Amino acid sequence: MNVVIFPVLVPLLTAVVLILWRQPSGGRRLSAAASAAAQLGIALALVTQLAHGGWRILPVGNWAPPFGIVLSIDLLAALMLALSGLTSLACLVYGFFELPVRLEHPLRLPLVQFLVTGINLAFVTGDLFNLFVAFEVMLISSYALLTLEADNWDIKQAFPYIAVNLVGSALFLCAAGLIYALTGTLNYAHLAAVTATQSSDPRLLAVLLLLLVVFALKAGVFPLYHWLPNSYPTLPIPVAALYAGMLTKVGIYVLFRMLTTVFPHDLDFIHRLLAWLAALTMLLGVLGAISRNFIRGILSFHILSQVGFMVLAIGLFTPISLAAAVLYIIHHIVVKSSLFLVGGIVTVLNRTDDLDHTGNLWRKTPWVGLLFLAQAMSLSGLPPLSGFWGKYLIVVAGLELEDYFLVGISLVASVLTLFSMLKIWLAVFWREDEKVLVNDRDPRWHPMTAVVTVLTVISLGLGIGVEGVLRLAHQAAATALDQAGYIEAVQQTVQEIGAKGIGG
Repeated sequence: MNVVIFPVLVPLLTAVVLILWRQPSGGRRLSAAASAAAQLGIALALVTQLAHGGWRILPVGNWAPPFGIVLSIDLLAALMLALSGLTSLACLVYGFFELPVRLEHPLRLPLVQFLVTGINLAFVTGDLFNLFVAFEVMLISSYALLTLEADNWDIKQAFPYIAVNLVGSALFLCAAGLIYALTGTLNYAHLAAVTATQSSDPRLLAVLLLLLVVFALKAGVFPLYHWLPNSYPTLPIPVAALYAGMLTKVGIYVLFRMLTTVFPHDLDFIHRLLAWLAALTMLLGVLGAISRNFIRGILSFHILSQVGFMVLAIGLFTPISLAAAVLYIIHHIVVKSSLFLVGGIVTVLNRTDDLDHTGNLWRKTPWVGLLFLAQAMSLSGLPPLSGFWGKYLIVVAGLELEDYFLVGISLVASVLTLFSMLKIWLAVFWREDEKVLVNDRDPRWHPMTAVVTVLTVISLGLGIGVEGVLRLAHQAAATALDQAGYIEAVQQTVQEIGAKGIGG
């Protein structure tokens, strides 16, 4: 069987098995963790195979496009699959330590696997309608997880998330229909070939703007981000960490893919619009973070601000900025997930993450403080941590284009990020207050800290070994930009199928 199907098939089959295996148990948890580890291993093998470029193409059912759906993986998709595997594995293991088996909801693990199925399908699909299917699998799972363990107050915060994303799904379906009416295909390679000479067609521009609304909503770009910062904090910590790491990055990935692999590269109006929306997103997101007074709320607004940096890199649309976008995505998924998990440790130790009722943790648990500080400084962009290199390359690309105002906003947002992360540090770790109790006898926080330590070591490795990571980022961006190579790879696969007979 072609390995391209494995990143989708493995979590899907795991989800089915876990649903049938109804009773939570240690064996059930072990099976879920083994599946996540296998998904990570498959993705890392794909990264190794595609590190120097190229594509792995699979026409599903051996039917040639446009009759059948194509799955395709290049280095960018492989990197995203590896990050999905790493994040889901870390969050699963963390959740096992945080919550006893007897208290685990029987649907949490299968829903997480269905969520990962949708995420991975979005990364490997080569067809716009199948991307819609991937979004629906991902969103239905996310709706269920958002309400599964919510109380009466939390469940109200799910309504905007569900309503806005339902509207986004309807708009996506309309956009797909319009593109099919305009081009006669939804296959990425066919779209790239057909639209190559249509960049000045106002109909194409109008449809692309509609798609931009859909994907900007999924990514959490201004002004379509209000659903995120109130909904994510209501989730259980390990599930929130998975959402924080991966869900908005699916929207970022699709924006990247559409503007590099699928549609013409000379859409200057779209690029500039994205860049300015990104500037507003990063600035308003970080101001929202400053206004919050609990860890999950602050970190949720920071998701939006950091999305702004990634979208700005895409909007600048130079080889350097696109490589910076890939590098920043890799950094952010690891760092943001681990920061949410640190917030969970604080909640265990202080029994809350409200900054008015936390403290004394530096004296009691200095190692947790060091882990938080390393990831917080990376998120703020201090050298030589991983967050610095992505921001540095974005600034370089902006200066080369003489976009001084956008560069200035990114620097202001970075300073404000540092301020808001120090706000957490001072309240949780540095402040000493006799009224605040530290529940350091709770045995859960030790293994939970071990999981965060692994993620922090990976993050530090990304910063120290940035040269190798940057080579991968440059190669991923270059391969995504190579529309002619992608079209040729798909056509070659089609010809091979034709030689065997369609559907054979």
